Amino acid sequence: MVDRNNAWIKHRLYRQHTVPIGPAFIKDLSKLGRDLARTIMVDNIAENYQLQQENGIAIKSWITDPNDHALVKLIPLLEAIVIKEIPDVRIALNSYKEQFNAQLAKGVKEFHFSLE
Repeated sequence: MVDRNNAWIKHRLYRQHTVPIGPAFIKDLSKLGRDLARTIMVDNIAENYQLQQENGIAIKSWITDPNDHALVKLIPLLEAIVIKEIPDVRIALNSYKEQFNAQLAKGVKEFHFSLE
């Protein structure tokens, strides 16, 4: 639904792509040899992207939730990054996180995001 034509999402990573660090399995994007300015990790466990926090975005866990729409809620952010041809996704993700936290602190129920 997010990328119906497989035009933008080029790779997906799973547990087998992790690095064991202590008792946890961490996703280390630097091991992939990809441009981190063009790499986003969407994960329901923030610990998984602790090595590249600026590339990660947390979503609500979808496990056992048949009404999950977490990825759908990210569509405006992902579309804005593509449409505005943002050269470094980390800048957009940082802005997104700052706006989200500010609105959350104000008690805003419906989050609104802008990449200006």
